[in-house]
Amino acid sequence: MQKQILHNQSLLDIAVQSNGTALSVFEIAIKNGISITTEMVPGQNIELFESPIIDREIVDYFAAKEMIVATGFNGLQEENIIPQLGIGSMAIGSTFIVG
Repeated sequence: MQKQILHNQSLLDIAVQSNGTALSVFEIAIKNGISITTEMVPGQNIELFESPIIDREIVDYFAAKEMIVATGFNGLQEENIIPQLGIGSMAIGSTFIVG
């Protein structure tokens, strides 16, 4: 079965969505001749196979809720997921107020 990669999907997302477990990422990667850390391109097709490693409850949950797993992120997207807060970025009297 062919699966088309969507925006922000990683191979791990595909494994969880299709088999309900992250363990199947290795099987999918080997059978497609790619690394588990390969940067997936939206529109790219990969082949999915019937896996002995499957958690049907999780697969059914995503299907019933019509949810698509897409947690991929790379630093090239210029999205800052780490807030610029904390003692290292505070200035006394400006963002660090005492009393």
